[in-house]
Amino acid sequence: MLYYEEMTLQKPNQAENEPSSYYQRVHRGVKNERIFRILLNNPEGTLTRYKIAKLAQAQQIQVGLLLRDFEKSHLVRKTLVTNPKDLLMKWSRLRVKYESQSYMLNDILSLLKRTELKYALTTYQAETLVNHYLFPSRIDLYIGVNDFDHWHDLLVKEGALVGGGNVRLRWYDDHVFYNSFFVNDYRIVSIPQLIVDLIREGGVTVQAATMMIEKYRDLLQLNRSSLHEFVGPFEADR
Repeated sequence: MLYYEEMTLQKPNQAENEPSSYYQRVHRGVKNERIFRILLNNPEGTLTRYKIAKLAQAQQIQVGLLLRDFEKSHLVRKTLVTNPKDLLMKWSRLRVKYESQSYMLNDILSLLKRTELKYALTTYQAETLVNHYLFPSRIDLYIGVNDFDHWHDLLVKEGALVGGGNVRLRWYDDHVFYNSFFVNDYRIVSIPQLIVDLIREGGVTVQAATMMIEKYRDLLQLNRSSLHEFVGPFEADR
């Protein structure tokens, strides 16, 4: 069985009136998510357990227990990912809760090129940019956990209607920006994160995820080559 740690994230310094619900809730599996994300972004086995624990801000024993479980299932050998497809599927079944808010705004893509706020596209629009299979019927993007009020004010100022619509903001853990990269000046979550989000979305997006898994290594190379090519209003997180 997977080792699930119940953890309370520490609340950093916040400006008055910034959203705090994220830091008040107890999250299950957040650090496990980080370990999955790190392994699948670095499948060659070059990272040590210590390095993975440091990147995930997790205890080495948690990393060790997960890796032991993965080895028993023939998904990894030490930190080398031997079966990325099944490891991605295992990650997709991990229970994750995130905050979200929907809006209607027609020209959201133009706004994304102008904003200095941190974001990363996922699901439909992100898949369209790298795999060219899905119609981008909705714009899903992760935002910083402290940035909801800023995004809300910006979208409303641009004329967005609140509730329903074509734009959905998500936030739960800033580690989701790990290895995010740029395509056509838009920031996208890492390839493993995108695949898992597509699987979790269900329906036709699972077909797109399957296509991406088949060319996983090539897409990882695209991911890595585009990490620092873009010079924009904020830096890509390392």
